[in-house]
Amino acid sequence: MSQPLARLRMTLDFLPSPSAENPGLFIRDPYRYSDSVVIIPPVLVRCLDCFDGRHTDLDLRESLVRLTGDLDVGEVQQHLVQTLSAAGFLEDENFRRMHDERRQAFASSPVREPAHAGSAYPLEAPQLEQTLKRYLDAVSFAPETDHLLAIAAPHVSPEGGWQSYRAAYGLLGEELRERTFVILGTSHYGEPETFGLTRKPFITPLGEATTDVPLVDWLAERGGPAVRMEDYCHSFEHSVELQLIFLQHRLGPGVRILPILCGAFAQSLLGDGNPERNDR
Repeated sequence: MSQPLARLRMTLDFLPSPSAENPGLFIRDPYRYSDSVVIIPPVLVRCLDCFDGRHTDLDLRESLVRLTGDLDVGEVQQHLVQTLSAAGFLEDENFRRMHDERRQAFASSPVREPAHAGSAYPLEAPQLEQTLKRYLDAVSFAPETDHLLAIAAPHVSPEGGWQSYRAAYGLLGEELRERTFVILGTSHYGEPETFGLTRKPFITPLGEATTDVPLVDWLAERGGPAVRMEDYCHSFEHSVELQLIFLQHRLGPGVRILPILCGAFAQSLLGDGNPERNDR
């Protein structure tokens, strides 16, 4: 008797393999429920269509026979299903367990750990300080007003956009050290029309930044359904973290912040008025 196949998660990243030695479809989990990556060989990519929640193991077998020209595909079929499941890429019991464990781990953590140290920027504090000094300390800028309210900083890797970071953060002087800095970061994977908040202090190689908890609570009380408190996306999102290392370099590791992840204004993009007119 045929068995239904679990659905392939549509929240994964599907990219061409970066490895010339291992060509195919590169799959990873941007939500970091799983740390695994899987490369599907080119000849097998089409059989992923069977993982849509409607097909069965017999459909997958038929697809594999057609794609490979080999009738003996039982071992390949078993390996494919087991690999996708073990990686957390199927909507099955294993993924639900991984999902719950990662969310619980973030919820119970007293701090927000760095997610991109060692990849987007140096892991060790001395190297990071040296890098940021090279980016920022060569030039300082005078703001055009005595009442600086905000800066627009780039949304790119530090190495690729350091000149723009320098132009933005070069405006911040020592007189701002005791202020709370509201960081509005893009939420690449959060729900649209929502704002993700957290009370957790943020850790980077430079130290621990303080989150303005009273201000977080004030917003949470008034934000209604538009607020996602202790938003899991904070655990892996880079948009706040990359701004924070520049703030810490300029104003000290214990700088006080209000980190807000901003979901897409989907209704406005679809032509339903300006974001501020949204009842949420």
